[in-house]
Amino acid sequence: MEYAKDYLHENDLYFEWMGNDDGASQIVRLLIEEATDINFFVGRAVNPAHQNPGLPINFNIKMHLVEELAESLRLMDKPIKVTYF
Repeated sequence: MEYAKDYLHENDLYFEWMGNDDGASQIVRLLIEEATDINFFVGRAVNPAHQNPGLPINFNIKMHLVEELAESLRLMDKPIKVTYF
């Protein structure tokens, strides 16, 4: 999300995600630079990991992040489809 938001505004982090090979950099390159149409398939089943209070992300946050990312990509004129199952 940080890279997507930055891309829509100052784009100060461009060389960071273009030059790194970590997972976040790889997926942002795919989503921003290469993808034309994007389909998110988001599971809503209860996962035991979502019940762990020690984890930094919970189920509601995951859903919010997917919607926020989809909206950022729409602002980049990317056709987005989010399917929940």
